[in-house]
Amino acid sequence: MATKLTQAQMRVLKWIGKGWEAQPGAGSSLVVNGQRICNTDTMMALYRQGLAAQDDKRCWHATESGKTIARELGL
Repeated sequence: MATKLTQAQMRVLKWIGKGWEAQPGAGSSLVVNGQRICNTDTMMALYRQGLAAQDDKRCWHATESGKTIARELGL
């Protein structure tokens, strides 16, 4: 697989790849289970790779591709 992920992107996929959602926090931050996990730039990078999608409530979830990558990487 040719997708190159940063440490921040892998940290996010570790959570959203298992079904958690990333919710908007203060400013550009996103939180999972009450903890800041990343910023919107990280999520947009995952979105451009087809690994994350945003719902109508501005929460982010892993796509099926994102879940597959998370499993393959053992996240």
